[in-house]
Amino acid sequence: MNHMKTNLILRLIGICTITIAAAYLAMAQTQSRSITSDDFANKRPPARTGAPRTNLSPKPRPVSYNRVRTDKNLIGRKPSPKPKPPRTAKPVITEIGVTMWKLRAPGEGENGYFFNVLDESKMRTKWLGERTSVDTIFAPGDKLRFAVESSISGYLYVIGRESYSDGRFGAPYPIFPESPSDDNSVRPGMLFDFPDQREDLPYLMLNPKKENYTGEIMTIIISPRPLTIIKIDKDGNVKDSDELRDLELSAEVEIFSRTDMADKLYSKAESTAACGVKARQLEREKGCGGAGALTREESLPQSIYQVKAASGRPAVAFVKLTVR
Repeated sequence: MNHMKTNLILRLIGICTITIAAAYLAMAQTQSRSITSDDFANKRPPARTGAPRTNLSPKPRPVSYNRVRTDKNLIGRKPSPKPKPPRTAKPVITEIGVTMWKLRAPGEGENGYFFNVLDESKMRTKWLGERTSVDTIFAPGDKLRFAVESSISGYLYVIGRESYSDGRFGAPYPIFPESPSDDNSVRPGMLFDFPDQREDLPYLMLNPKKENYTGEIMTIIISPRPLTIIKIDKDGNVKDSDELRDLELSAEVEIFSRTDMADKLYSKAESTAACGVKARQLEREKGCGGAGALTREESLPQSIYQVKAASGRPAVAFVKLTVR
């Protein structure tokens, strides 16, 4: 009898061990899941030569991205008072490329695309833009730029909010478009850069005005059609609405970050493809999604945000800038 009990206990221990190991392996696989750049890159226009690619032609080198985390409702949205019934449309995945650059003085012999900067002594100088990861901790005084690229054609909206250590957020303000007359159409290969590289000082200065300031949260929306729910109040802030609240609440995003060290510095190709507010006003023939759009062979985004949304609905993602 004791022998039977011992065998039963050993079998149970073995089953538990296998179950725990399987669960641990599944969790590890989920945490380490990666993607390649193929799907995102193939949405861009082909190389500018116009010649069809043959089997003998070199293909772009795939770039690997490791999963960082899943973001959902970062700004603590609550459902609208009268929530709409859940949609039954099949969800689709939209990929949003996000790259952030921290500006810095160039090293000896270092070349690249330079930006005008006011240094600590208030002297004008030229600095380079170096890519940063999605979880970079920035310091007060850092000078930043970021760019957004969509895997689909649509309309881009970017809303910013300050974040504070007590969990509160500042009033939402429009980053892009700034007015209803702005052209906010996007397509694969077109970069929306902020601030516009044609600004006199084309960077965002992290200069906290409150002691409990911890950074910024930016809501990025790619909509298949123009939105009418984003309106500006008399103070220049974005009016809150049930529709905007429900959009931000439903955002479900998996973030992937590049594993390689290529494309470290802001490039001339990225500059040509960039299309900020002033570039759109100039209506350049090159850039803004035209001949200057990034092709499949050129610099890929530092991070890819895979956004799950119902078919025909806007894709919503959050970009978090942490300052300490």
